[in-house]
Amino acid sequence: MTPTKTSLVTTDDTEDEVIQQPKIYAKNSFDRFGDDLCGHILSYLSLDDRFDYECVSKQFQRTVFESVVDIALHDKFVRSRTDVNDMKMLATISRKCSHIHTIDIRRIDTKKLPEVLTIFRNNCRHLRNIYCILDTNTAQMMPEFGPMVTQIDGIWLDERQVLNDCHHLSRLRSSLSNCFDNTSGKLLVKNLQRIEFSYNISNNNQQLSAFVAQNQSLRSVEFIDSGYQTHESLTEMAEQLSRLPQLRHLELDLKPTNGQNSLDESLRTIGQKCRQLKRLTLRLSYNNNCGLEDQSLDSLRSYPRLKRLDLIIRVIIDDVFLDPMKHCHRLTHLSLNSSQMSDNLFVNCDKHWPRLQYLFIKTNDMTVECLDHISRLPALQTLAFECKQFIGSAITRNLLTNNFMDNVCEDLLTKSLKLKTIEIRRNTVSKIYCRKNGINI
Repeated sequence: MTPTKTSLVTTDDTEDEVIQQPKIYAKNSFDRFGDDLCGHILSYLSLDDRFDYECVSKQFQRTVFESVVDIALHDKFVRSRTDVNDMKMLATISRKCSHIHTIDIRRIDTKKLPEVLTIFRNNCRHLRNIYCILDTNTAQMMPEFGPMVTQIDGIWLDERQVLNDCHHLSRLRSSLSNCFDNTSGKLLVKNLQRIEFSYNISNNNQQLSAFVAQNQSLRSVEFIDSGYQTHESLTEMAEQLSRLPQLRHLELDLKPTNGQNSLDESLRTIGQKCRQLKRLTLRLSYNNNCGLEDQSLDSLRSYPRLKRLDLIIRVIIDDVFLDPMKHCHRLTHLSLNSSQMSDNLFVNCDKHWPRLQYLFIKTNDMTVECLDHISRLPALQTLAFECKQFIGSAITRNLLTNNFMDNVCEDLLTKSLKLKTIEIRRNTVSKIYCRKNGINI
């Protein structure tokens, strides 16, 4: 596209003729690029840098703030409720970043909220999403700002009644009991898309049933619980969760009892009825040092569309416990965190997981043979692992021994054609090997 400028030319017959003439820009002028391209390039700048560079040109002034559509506020930006300079700074930000539609206020002192939210509401006409924590101060503002609240991370017991003002709430983190009126037992939240909740599944099955009935739109559920689950309670929970037809992501924190294979039965119920489920996270913790039966993960066969699987296993297992994972042929992302892991799991892994792009492994020991099997994964792009010791050529070596690990990772990058990044983690130490120029960072 050739930029043009319009000029008015008067001819001899006294008629005005509009002629389009091409604009001529200097070859080193940024103006020769359109505002769309300029704005896209400037979108990679931090907010501080945008203020520094807006003076470069008029085009920068027009485009540098257009891509700022969300902002997270911290107490370091709003130090004091009465600090006039802080409020002036926020007013300046809100005027320049007038396209903001999402504001995160979960990390600022809620006493400052009335003035802060008023500033952004008055200057950002597109504002429609507020993320907050529901306490006494925010509860007082719900009649005015409640319709814009779309995410709440935590509810104070005495303030849950104001959930009625949050008509567009889509994400919630709370205990299940806080979703109900303490007096009437009426459900206060409906049509959520994501919830992270905890509750005593032995005592709240009726509440869970009522909650699921009014939140059929749920796409993501994270269940957090610190108690032990019986076979009956797990079965009831699975029955309720299986009633969510739109469920895409499920995260379960479980401490199942040993025996009766309750975990397998519960997971199978969910897998058979939630046919849209694509991501599953399981945290299996100790229950009186009891292990789980080998068949506990057999139900993974019932998840036909599963693409992401995260397993954090803190129970006693044997070498065949993880074998059912081999039937998850659609996996693109896999994370394994278990102190016990057999190399046999990765034999023929290229046939079991032909689409796997990301793999993370955390375990006690890792061998050269294991990495050799992993190198055959045809679609693998990122490999990350963390272990206490590395075993190669029958010699146990320190994981971060430079020469040894450099050779191992370079060999991996050579064998695996699509592998781009290898990350080795150990406590706070991390080494990253990249294919680009063969460098490691």
